[in-house]
Amino acid sequence: MLIVAESTGEENANLYKRGVNEGSRGELLDASELLELLDVFGDDGVRSYLVGFLEGAEDAMEGDDE
Repeated sequence: MLIVAESTGEENANLYKRGVNEGSRGELLDASELLELLDVFGDDGVRSYLVGFLEGAEDAMEGDDE
């Protein structure tokens, strides 16, 4: 049975910031790296990263439009 850890609020905030930074540069993690995040930080951590990534990518696209 696979045991998945859960992340803390501070870890989620750091994962969100990482996602924003990588999203603004268009550098999405590959599948194996996302699975590692899931193993270490759980569903909430991956969700925080992906939300940050999407917001960073959106901000980058809006910046390109200006």
